Amino acid sequence: MHRLGLGVFFVLVAASLSGCDSKPKTNPFEKKTDIVQVPPITEPPKPKGPPEFTVSAEGPKVGWTYVLLDKPDGKQKLAQAIGENAEYVSGKEVALRAGRNAKLAHVGEMIHALAQGGAANVVVSTETRPEFPKTVKFAPLASGKSAPACSVVAKVLAERRNAVWSLKGGTAVKSPKGLAGPDMAMTQDSLEAAAHRCKDSDTVFVSADEDVEWGLVYDLAAATQKLEKAKLGRVVLIEPAPVAGRPVKLD
Repeated sequence: MHRLGLGVFFVLVAASLSGCDSKPKTNPFEKKTDIVQVPPITEPPKPKGPPEFTVSAEGPKVGWTYVLLDKPDGKQKLAQAIGENAEYVSGKEVALRAGRNAKLAHVGEMIHALAQGGAANVVVSTETRPEFPKTVKFAPLASGKSAPACSVVAKVLAERRNAVWSLKGGTAVKSPKGLAGPDMAMTQDSLEAAAHRCKDSDTVFVSADEDVEWGLVYDLAAATQKLEKAKLGRVVLIEPAPVAGRPVKLD
């Protein structure tokens, strides 16, 4: 019995050793690391489609980029930004959103830069009175240089009155001042009278004194599109503004 017990003992030990030998062996040359491999960083995809052209109180913006027009190279930077988006500008009607409190000079420069970039027209949207259209199409200044000398000119004056006269000059008919700016009903009467005196032209030139905010200029442009007794189909912005009643030079 003693020998039998020893035999069983050795069998069990052998089985145990063979079980240990069956475990997978590790490679002594294998390098282990706890560092998680991070995928390479790539640039985020650029948005497709045309950028949004806007002018706010802070200034013009192309896409996500503001252009500081008050800087010496501001106009150059704006032209460059528009040039980088030529496929959405050249030969196209370009949408421009302008705030009422935007500077007239900034809106004027944006419209000019888009025209220089080849835009056929610039369709400006601005909050306005309920009775006026929410967008007005502005033609490039160059397109108005062939307009007849009797063509209508309208301007918002510094004292918040509107003046209406013609390209060749003459008496400027001024509207009274209303509660929220110029009297637009009287302005429209003056526009219709001036348009009747120049039946060969459907162009109207709009402008304003330097310190007038864009919203009032837009209201004037929008009013020209809601005349009942005349049609002025082409709107051109002049900036800087001519003197009311004086002949207008379109440079």
